[in-house]
Amino acid sequence: MKKFEFSLSHMRDYKERLLDEEKGALQRVKSERDAIEDDIRRLDSEFAQLSLELVKAQMKGTTIVELRKYSAQLDNVRLQQEERKKALAKAEHRVEKQMKVVIAANQEVSKLDKLQERQYEEYRHQVTKAEEDRIDEFVAQTLCRVAV
Repeated sequence: MKKFEFSLSHMRDYKERLLDEEKGALQRVKSERDAIEDDIRRLDSEFAQLSLELVKAQMKGTTIVELRKYSAQLDNVRLQQEERKKALAKAEHRVEKQMKVVIAANQEVSKLDKLQERQYEEYRHQVTKAEEDRIDEFVAQTLCRVAV
């Protein structure tokens, strides 16, 4: 009997390549999200540092100009934080969307894998059946020769 060959092997290979591409896209989107999270942490740290400097300056006694400078810097950092949080929400949405794409692609590959397994089991069954038929034929021929 001929060697087993999955009839949809080219389709499976294609779907596997698509899955790999989608996984790569997911990693890129996650990297973007992680970079935004890093920016937010940096801005939080910067905000805390400026707040601390403001409190120290107030305790020492400072000018209105210095206080306004700190206030403007704090407002600037707060605005940057808001922008980055909005960007983070969008990035999270992109990650979620891409995750769904990856899951769908993975399901397609899994379906083809299961189909391949079923076809291989059918092939194995046919091979076994052919072997049994060949053995039966051999036994029948041997019995005919002995009887004659």
